[in-house]
Amino acid sequence: MYLTYEEYQNMGGPLTEAEFENYAFEAQTIIDWYTFNRLKKDTTFSEDVKRCVFALIKLVKLKADTMTLGSQTTVLSDGSTVTTHAAIASQSNDGVSISYNSMGASEIFDSLAAYKAGGEVEATVQRYLNSTLNEAGRKLLYRGVYPDE
Repeated sequence: MYLTYEEYQNMGGPLTEAEFENYAFEAQTIIDWYTFNRLKKDTTFSEDVKRCVFALIKLVKLKADTMTLGSQTTVLSDGSTVTTHAAIASQSNDGVSISYNSMGASEIFDSLAAYKAGGEVEATVQRYLNSTLNEAGRKLLYRGVYPDE
């Protein structure tokens, strides 16, 4: 993992360890895709990579919360709770019926826009990893191919 749960908590991350594992894996997959897996062989990771994972976890969770049914209550590490209302309140299959929560269209589309090409995910990866090198001294976001890759 590019970011440990302990490091995540030290950065102020509110998720439980189980939630963190799921979202961090997806964030790591996003980074691997943009970096052509140039971090796979590394054993230590820069602060830029760790902060990128932290920021991507927020975006991945936002998308997941928006696309789930009903509402979810999350218990934060300090014991307080946060209730997130999803876009879809209920859904049935036979009669093809979907009920939506009373969210403004801008709320729904703003959170989904994070996953469109050129959206917040790509901007986050670019912001944190633009000039970052891996242990082999290669630029993570270089779009070319290095001789031994």
